[in-house]
Amino acid sequence: MNQATLATLHGDMLTVHPYRDGGARRPGGSRTFVIEAASEAASRTLLASLPLLDRLLSEKIAAVRQRRMEEMVDFMAARMVAPSAAETEMAQRLASRRARVLNEFGYFTAQQLAEMNKSQASNRSALADNWRKRRQVFAVPHPDKTARERDVFPAFQFENGKPVKAIQPVLEAFGDRKAPWKLALWFTSSNGWLAGSARPVDLLERDPQAVIEAARRDAEESAA
Repeated sequence: MNQATLATLHGDMLTVHPYRDGGARRPGGSRTFVIEAASEAASRTLLASLPLLDRLLSEKIAAVRQRRMEEMVDFMAARMVAPSAAETEMAQRLASRRARVLNEFGYFTAQQLAEMNKSQASNRSALADNWRKRRQVFAVPHPDKTARERDVFPAFQFENGKPVKAIQPVLEAFGDRKAPWKLALWFTSSNGWLAGSARPVDLLERDPQAVIEAARRDAEESAA
């Protein structure tokens, strides 16, 4: 062994001082700890507590190993369990709805928005990122994971390359309660709070206040 440890007990405080003893490492890589107690009473107390410490350490190690084993089993099982027919059908419907949003309304990348607005920033994502941080617009992950830009901005949020004003109060109403794709589907789905159960996206220009009120009501219901 090339390293030992000197621990000094001061009252109820155990201080550990590593030092090198110059010896060779023992087979199996075991370590030795040299403990110096401040008094005979402290020494007896320390010796009496060692079996308890050993048992607690063994229990802790066993618990950690069990937890790691369960995590490994869950990880492997999640990839082995085949989705049910209902789950597959639901995933197909959701994928179809997402594709329909991008196909019907189109989308912009951050670089395209920078070019449309003649941004001079060297970071071509800076303008769109700034809008997104201010909740003026939102982006969704592109379904094609091989796409160069993973996040895209549904085009219905823009007019002449600028954010539509009604988008911000809608996003502020929902806060963080809706994931990006759920926001996109909210804008493009029929809404009972709007006349004729219209889609919010169809009223962004003609009646933006009605869209904002619908968002606030839906947000209140989801928070209740």
